[in-house]
Amino acid sequence: MKDLQRRTFLGAGAGLLATGALTACGSGSGAGGGGGGGGGGEDQGAARVAWYGGQPVHDGMAAALDAFASDNPDVDLETEFAAFDDYWDKLATQTAGGTTPDVFRMSMSYFAEYAERGALLDLADAVGNGDIDTGDLDDDVAVSGDVADGTFGVGQSSIAFAVFVDPAQLDAVGLPAPDADWTWDDYEALTTEFHAAAGDDSYGSNDNGGNIQAFSVYARQLGGELFTQDGSFGVEQDAVEEWFALWERLRQSGAVPPADVTTESAGFENSLLVKGRSPLQFGWVQQVTFYQPLTENPLEVVTVPSMTSGDLSGLYIKALDFWCVSGTTSSPDTAASVVDFLINDDRAIEAIGLTLGVPPSARARELLGAAPDSAEGRAIAYIESITDQVGAPPPAWPSGYSAVSDAFARANEGIAFGDLDAAGAAAQVMEAAAR
Repeated sequence: MKDLQRRTFLGAGAGLLATGALTACGSGSGAGGGGGGGGGGEDQGAARVAWYGGQPVHDGMAAALDAFASDNPDVDLETEFAAFDDYWDKLATQTAGGTTPDVFRMSMSYFAEYAERGALLDLADAVGNGDIDTGDLDDDVAVSGDVADGTFGVGQSSIAFAVFVDPAQLDAVGLPAPDADWTWDDYEALTTEFHAAAGDDSYGSNDNGGNIQAFSVYARQLGGELFTQDGSFGVEQDAVEEWFALWERLRQSGAVPPADVTTESAGFENSLLVKGRSPLQFGWVQQVTFYQPLTENPLEVVTVPSMTSGDLSGLYIKALDFWCVSGTTSSPDTAASVVDFLINDDRAIEAIGLTLGVPPSARARELLGAAPDSAEGRAIAYIESITDQVGAPPPAWPSGYSAVSDAFARANEGIAFGDLDAAGAAAQVMEAAAR
């Protein structure tokens, strides 16, 4: 049972994966695009487009590409989609076999790795000559697709880390909701006071000790950077230890849950936030649209706590994921036109909505016209409220990101289950980062 709890604990709070199989559908005869076709020669006028996600993503993408097909009846268009894990297994096989889709969704977690392996087409020329118009994209999103001397992806959304707040839970015990000026000291005090007031079955927040993305904000507040331009781990061991010590202190006080409760609360539907057992939940801002339908209480979105009140320079805005083009496509022009359509055409913007994250341009966000008091409206308002206060976006996460992220989660797990202290956990992370 303990091993099962450990495996679940690593993924707690990561969200629910979509279900479904990798399926081919779409307009045209199904001859397929040129993914793996070897490049060079005349554009084949065909494209396979692939993505991952749940049913809302699939529905939105299908509608967007139906509009593209309507405008481009001579393009042979196919689509493939899958749940997150299945998608990466399939994409790895396709990449190895030279049959990568022409256009495909790329996670920020693997983006640099695929770019460095030569699996992605450099889109600098397509962007430079306007075949892919990135002029409306948020500045920090536009540069997120740059790796080394090339542009290997076009950002499909704007994201930033945030805290989701259920003011009703706080009000029930006489505590105020936090605002953008709060600090880590305020966070520790609020979560500890909530647990004391609400009882042993309730906690002030979810446990983020193993979340390297949350830590990336904390590290920047201390003057570090999770990864530097050359892909090196850019944080001192003392900062890692300080982070782990914070979350162990919070676990000991009951401000955040113990390991077994974190295990049980994995996923959006099981989260303490929607179960009414915690008023605070960390996450990427667009995830408020996943939590809100699961609770009757209106959720608010506030900034991650800072070291100094009101200093948001540790936060950053970047692309959640990218539209990329296969490095072996036989249809580079057609592929570029698909990417351009997905980020710029009004019908595509409206069809996709926030299923891929907060739209990456002010024009797109305005076009959607989300009600200010809706979850979508709050996510959009959050991005727009912090745009002028955040720091520069970090470099693309390098090919070793996943290994370090996994080691970070395991180290926090070791503390939570009583096998490590903060110093030992930090040493493990540094060892993994040095490999």
